[in-house]
Amino acid sequence: MSTRQRKAPAYRPHVGELVLDRRTGRTGIYMDTIGGEHYLRPEGGGREWAAEPHHVAPAPGADDSGD
Repeated sequence: MSTRQRKAPAYRPHVGELVLDRRTGRTGIYMDTIGGEHYLRPEGGGREWAAEPHHVAPAPGADDSGD
């Protein structure tokens, strides 16, 4: 049996938020959730990619940005 805790809720980002895809190590802007996957876009623009919700976390240092 695995000791991982799968029951913890996935992080729920807001549209436009900078997040980290922990599977790839890339940061991207959260765009939407479709079909159970989060869609992220590179900060400088470019092609979106899909990330599983349990792989998405707040980007390091993103919480210190002022509105």
